[in-house]
Amino acid sequence: MNVRLERQNYLHYLSMLMSLINFLILVFFTAIMDITLRNVNNNNAARSFLENITYLPMEPVCTTILTFLSFFTLLGIIRIKSMMENDRIKTIALTIIEIALCLLIMKCLYVGYNGILLLVIADIVVYIRDKQNQGVFLLIMSLIYISSDYDMISIGCKIISFRDFLHIYASDFRLFLIGIRNILVSMNLMVFIVYIIILMRDQMREKGKAVLLNVELQVAEEMNEQLRDYAKVQKQLGETEERNRIAREIHDTLGHTMTGLSAGIDACIAMIDYSTEATKQQLIVISRVARQGLLDIRRSMNKLRPDTLEKRTLEEAIQKLINDTMQMSDVSIQYQSTLDSMSFKSDEEDTIFRIVQESITNAVRHGKASYISISMQKAGKWLVIRINDNGKGCQEIHSGFGLTHMRERVQMLHGVVSFDGSHGFKTLVMIPIRWREDYD
Repeated sequence: MNVRLERQNYLHYLSMLMSLINFLILVFFTAIMDITLRNVNNNNAARSFLENITYLPMEPVCTTILTFLSFFTLLGIIRIKSMMENDRIKTIALTIIEIALCLLIMKCLYVGYNGILLLVIADIVVYIRDKQNQGVFLLIMSLIYISSDYDMISIGCKIISFRDFLHIYASDFRLFLIGIRNILVSMNLMVFIVYIIILMRDQMREKGKAVLLNVELQVAEEMNEQLRDYAKVQKQLGETEERNRIAREIHDTLGHTMTGLSAGIDACIAMIDYSTEATKQQLIVISRVARQGLLDIRRSMNKLRPDTLEKRTLEEAIQKLINDTMQMSDVSIQYQSTLDSMSFKSDEEDTIFRIVQESITNAVRHGKASYISISMQKAGKWLVIRINDNGKGCQEIHSGFGLTHMRERVQMLHGVVSFDGSHGFKTLVMIPIRWREDYD
């Protein structure tokens, strides 16, 4: 950033130097023309002077005033453009005025000097970033610069030249004045070339940085895509591994239980005709194996429960979820329950907790909500859960994994769920609860 600012300072100083050189050149030209015409009048040499020219010059005072008025107006416009915000129409209008002022200055100097165009080119080319537009502009200004040369214009027009003003002077002094003119013009040209070189190098660096940034963004995007693919694969592997583990657990437990029951029942069938007492004892054993197997299956299924519910009651788990969310984000959550008891069956607790968890997650992550209200109440045999947030909502609700999974969980308990995204996001869940009924 400091390097770029330093280059901009260089360009600013070079622009000021070009302005100063052009000011000295205009002073030199107008002074020579004014002094020459005064000498001609004072020495009564008008006849010999007019014999050497084909065009009658303007009054020198008017020429000088018009020249410097145009020049300082040009500098003012350049200053205004440097402070003006990007406005394409205003920039084009001011550019046209700049070119017109240059042509007026050149007319006042009888096309003896066209280097003032370089000052305008240096100013305008800064505002053209597009390479194609830069090329078109430089081509047009080059044609104007070349065609504004005295030797080109004098072919079709009668016009006085700067050299015509030097005829009254001695040859040595005349060569001295021409030398000064050439030095000033060369200095202006050299400063302009340095200005363009620094500007082009600056733009090339910016373009190189843009290209490098695009390459880095592409590489980062490719890496992100690879990471997303890797995450998907890892997730799938994890899900597959978990399914296999649960399947093995249930298979081993259920297989062992069912094998024992099958063998016990076969034994009962074989003994019932011979010994009722032995059959009864066998049925007691079968009952004990069945109960133990049921406990083992329940223990396996409980491993699918959220860790929070393993260690806490449902109400404690929900309260912890709310507190953790408010601590980690700026969202405010109001929780209200009119239930006398939060004692539900395991599958009901899992579903209720997951509904609250998913709704809070969606409100914070997708809805950008700052306020969430959660209420639970009993309506007959139904547990009614209402979750509302003040997030951005959505006109069309597209059910992703979270909402689909929530709907599937509720439907497994023979409940209903509805969503409304018109003002914030609202979730209404109604579940028929087996209020304190015993599974066994």
